[in-house]
Amino acid sequence: MTVVDERAHRILDHMEVPEGYNVELINGEIILSPSGKPLHWEIQLELIQQFGIHREWRIGAEQTVIHPNFADEPRPDFFAMPASVPVEPDGVFPADRIEFIVEVLSRNNRGTDLVDKVEVYARFGIGLYLIIDPFKGQCVSHRSPKAEGYAESSMTDFGGPVELPEPFGFAIDTSRFGRYPAKH
Repeated sequence: MTVVDERAHRILDHMEVPEGYNVELINGEIILSPSGKPLHWEIQLELIQQFGIHREWRIGAEQTVIHPNFADEPRPDFFAMPASVPVEPDGVFPADRIEFIVEVLSRNNRGTDLVDKVEVYARFGIGLYLIIDPFKGQCVSHRSPKAEGYAESSMTDFGGPVELPEPFGFAIDTSRFGRYPAKH
């Protein structure tokens, strides 16, 4: 951990986060952002419901994930890991055991989700990172993590299925994902 990361962790440990805000540590920077809008939550809920029938997966939303080898502490909008992975009730979720992460874009976090977190989640070795864009009505799947990003990506318009490769072997139905109205 670098000196900057150590300072950021000390600040983060003593920071009082205002109600309705989320705090993350990404690339040594503390990022404070407001909670998502209702549409943001509805997409998260849709993911939770679709994954909920697959009991072999433990799912979470807006929980801190920590990798043993890196200082970043993201709070993904949604994630899935094998249900067999032990998690302490008062602990954190182990990023090195997470197979799938989803971020739903909002006006406040676009750059972080589209650039910084692509690098962070690839560095963590997350096999599949899905970015849901309710502004464009699209999902971008990133697969095959490398040190600096992902080797493969594909795009699916809302309405089409997002095929999840093994170890999942099922698809996410995007037909119920809502869109933000276009701003003029």
